[in-house]
Amino acid sequence: MRRQLLMTVDAQLGTEAFEKVIFMLDIVPTKDNIQEFAMQGNLYPEPIDETAWALPGYLSDDYNIFLVFAPNVLNHWTVTCAQVTIENGHDITEMSNVVPTGTGMNAVAHASKAGAIELLAYFKTLEANGLGHFDDEVWQYV
Repeated sequence: MRRQLLMTVDAQLGTEAFEKVIFMLDIVPTKDNIQEFAMQGNLYPEPIDETAWALPGYLSDDYNIFLVFAPNVLNHWTVTCAQVTIENGHDITEMSNVVPTGTGMNAVAHASKAGAIELLAYFKTLEANGLGHFDDEVWQYV
């Protein structure tokens, strides 16, 4: 039985309060259900290792964010963000430590408001499909 948490996040994209917001997954991604986490219908998270998955969240000539799906906040599955360096158009040569979802989305908002709005729509779709939810309180326990 899936536990449904009903909560609202008061923080708004682009604000300092949104920096600590984390997208918590209610369903663990697996090879059998990864298609449910598709972005724009056909972009699927790819395995990083035996556990974690990554999905390009925002790509531009000078700034790139990947979404990282992993059990990395108090052993709860979340979607956090990592900045990546891409060379030769497709070679990932560096990946930063992950940051809260809100921090990554705010960084994208500084680079591209439209890119941040697309990311927000992606997360809202995951939420509407019962795959996860935004949480602005879990950071207090990390």
